[in-house]
Amino acid sequence: MDRPFSISEIVSTAWQVAKKNIWVVMGFTAVQFVVMFIFTSLMTLFFGEESPAGALLQNGLIQLADAFIAVAMYQVFFKLIDDETDIEFPDFVPNVVKAFNFLLVKIIMGAIAVVVISLLAGLYFINTPDIDSMATLSWKMLPILVLIAIPILYMSIRLFFVLCFIVDQESGSTESISQSWTITRGHFWSLFTLFLVILGINFLGALAFFVGLLFTIPFSSLVLMIAYRQMVNNYTDEEEILISDSEA
Repeated sequence: MDRPFSISEIVSTAWQVAKKNIWVVMGFTAVQFVVMFIFTSLMTLFFGEESPAGALLQNGLIQLADAFIAVAMYQVFFKLIDDETDIEFPDFVPNVVKAFNFLLVKIIMGAIAVVVISLLAGLYFINTPDIDSMATLSWKMLPILVLIAIPILYMSIRLFFVLCFIVDQESGSTESISQSWTITRGHFWSLFTLFLVILGINFLGALAFFVGLLFTIPFSSLVLMIAYRQMVNNYTDEEEILISDSEA
């Protein structure tokens, strides 16, 4: 599947949307930072820091809150991309089903990542028993860190668009994973280049005393969403059916 994939067009379009709606774009990140800080502080105060069960519940609630914020942001951003109408209050209210589907995707991806890391690390340390596994930044640990990073990065890029499918097409958790895997087939290196561009944009945002991240983080989401739109629109009718009914 060899379709045009214009990174410059994607970034340019995202810039036009972000520039036109600068306060909405930056407002989401500001609200997310404030809400997550308050929520984390309350969870720590209520559950404490030493209880494993409390820490697990705290992390779960934080991930759920993050899923609700992410879904709300994608709902609003899709409207900014697709419509010329003004944003209204209902657009900011996250869909509960979509939020839980996204949370389930995060759990599935996290579980897969844990399995991959455990298997690779276990094999590596069995064959190199003299390595101090606590010295994470040592040169001897570099091969395993690279070995772990490669499949995790590959999986992350192939699953770039799970939240887009959840919000835009109301896909379920496993369906969105399958759809993202399908649509990114044959485009890994283009998407990897896009990933590097996004990384560079957020690096520049961090250099601006981290204040720039208020813009670059949601701008990165806009870039991904427009890339998703471009890739979906480049499919033929037959392939659109494949996206809707892709195999798991």
